[in-house]
Amino acid sequence: MNIFEAIENRHSVRDFLERKMPERVKDDIENLLVKFITKKLDWKINLSSFPSYIYAKAEKHFDELVEYGFQGEQIVLFLTAQGFGTCWMARSPHPDVPYIIVFGYPRTRNFTRKRRPITSFLENDLEELPPEIVKIVEMTILAPSALNRQPWKIKYTGGELCISSERPVDLGIALSHAYLTAREIFKREPVIQKREEDTYCLILNP
Repeated sequence: MNIFEAIENRHSVRDFLERKMPERVKDDIENLLVKFITKKLDWKINLSSFPSYIYAKAEKHFDELVEYGFQGEQIVLFLTAQGFGTCWMARSPHPDVPYIIVFGYPRTRNFTRKRRPITSFLENDLEELPPEIVKIVEMTILAPSALNRQPWKIKYTGGELCISSERPVDLGIALSHAYLTAREIFKREPVIQKREEDTYCLILNP
């Protein structure tokens, strides 16, 4: 499953089969090369509970919570590509853990997805965007968000694709989708830069 398929197939799963996760999953996650913006978080994996879950400690300031969403969603999409179901959950085993990511074998593969139209996220006219940028935006707005608020604004200008949100974890999750999609389309690592308190940009120029 490639990154486009993983993004399109990812959905929040809350009903799991009571099947033990193989130990190799822990090794696979620990060996995953997770991209980070400024700081690599120390992700922990619990396979002994049901469902299994992943978490990391993070300071509760904006940039680190963006980092949490950015790194965590890369793990989510990796697990999706392996055929597992996932869900971000705002419950925590520790006060320094903002969310956990539960995962396992989904009871059903059926799902529906409610998404606003792409134009409601854009500060550009859709018709003026290159097709590669439209594809990145399409994949970005398939990101999960708390209570499905989809709280993002997206703008493309001067070779930069910028995503804004007052919700830092949701911002990081969407940024992860944009980054992974752009990396696949352009076959290079996009640079990520913070522009404003609630805005991060991908530098897409060669």
